[in-house]
Amino acid sequence: MNERLYCCVDGGASNTRVALYDDSGHRLGLTVTGPTSLTVRGTEAWGEILSALENLSRAVALDGDYLSQTHFGIGLAGANNNSQRQKFLDAAPAAGALRVSTDAYIAALGAHGGAPGAVIIIGTGSVGYRIEAAGRCRLVGGWGFPVGDEGSGAWIGRRAVAQVAQIVDTRFRKRVTEMHHAVMAQTGQSRDALLDWLLAAPPAQFAELAPLIVEHAGWGDTAALEIVSEAGREIDALAEALDSGRKIPLALVGGLAEPLDAFLPDRLRNWARAPQEDPVSGALMLARGRAPDETIMWQNR
Repeated sequence: MNERLYCCVDGGASNTRVALYDDSGHRLGLTVTGPTSLTVRGTEAWGEILSALENLSRAVALDGDYLSQTHFGIGLAGANNNSQRQKFLDAAPAAGALRVSTDAYIAALGAHGGAPGAVIIIGTGSVGYRIEAAGRCRLVGGWGFPVGDEGSGAWIGRRAVAQVAQIVDTRFRKRVTEMHHAVMAQTGQSRDALLDWLLAAPPAQFAELAPLIVEHAGWGDTAALEIVSEAGREIDALAEALDSGRKIPLALVGGLAEPLDAFLPDRLRNWARAPQEDPVSGALMLARGRAPDETIMWQNR
């Protein structure tokens, strides 16, 4: 085959969306696979991506030489670590052009159609990201679990599990609520059960508890409301660091952006707008060379 193909990847700590496009930009297929965060998977992320691409190619009956015609636009959580990103690049298969960025960069590209603007990703982890008019990019947060990811699914889950540990110890000083019982049904109610759960728990496992906590907050559970309200304030702090004047376009993206909307501070809800496109669309811009290479300016002021 002679036409170019574009493999576009939006990779996180819980799952990854992989889409395949033809030379005209028509999407041939999309699939969801496992985590490809470089922090979680490292170079093993290639296995997830190439397996998903192979499945997509079979579905549209591509010939065996498709990889040489495939240009990759890949946005991955953890790619803000230059060492991890380089190892991933070094492990790349022989293919067409390859461009790798952070997942935040492709999210910002998609959310604002390639124009300047900012995003807050609220998923398993969290990060704030801004594309400036001069083409440079600014990143805040993104330090990962457990010290960062404020307001994210993993952060919300960790807060609830920490309370459960205190309940098991009979040293929790607030009222035990239905949310706590629901979390303990997942983690176990004894010290041994909770220790076993913690021993095997990556960030995504903590994040799996977040929808349950948000649901209980919607029912008025006081403990759940306290956690998600604090999450909202943490997300607002990321936005504040990106633009204290709150004038640039801002979009909230990620799996928890909509569920948490009702618990965000009003000033953040009034500022944020709906994204124009999803991160996979940003990855397509990257793959087709219609976006500049990512140049991150670390937030230090």
